[in-house]
Amino acid sequence: MILNRQIVLKAIVTPRLKESLIAEVNEAIERVNDTQDQLEAQSRRVMLELQRTDLNRAMSFRQQMEAEKRKHSDLKEELEERLKEYQALEMGTEFVRGVIEGQVDIQVGDNLMNKMSRAEILTEDDIIREIRDPAPE
Repeated sequence: MILNRQIVLKAIVTPRLKESLIAEVNEAIERVNDTQDQLEAQSRRVMLELQRTDLNRAMSFRQQMEAEKRKHSDLKEELEERLKEYQALEMGTEFVRGVIEGQVDIQVGDNLMNKMSRAEILTEDDIIREIRDPAPE
């Protein structure tokens, strides 16, 4: 019988990985900034129109925009925190990139806990360097 289990993807921190992680976060921060700028410009335009026509809707719209701004601000703070973490990564250490789902074959008599234990795949610059499987086939 085949069951699904989690496999942890880890990477050895190299200059290339560190640069890539930092670049990804910087791009995400840039997208959040662009979105904030667009939101600000659009909200000003809509707010002017609503203030002329319906003050109640204008107040409601202002509250919605403030909530949206807070959401973007929180996201930006989270990304900036992640950036600091990435900048502090030490070369040669292992860094968890994520988790994927894999399969394991079980038979009568197998130790289920050993078979379902998390396996790990360790990469270095996207090349698999090690497969750590507490439940080898």
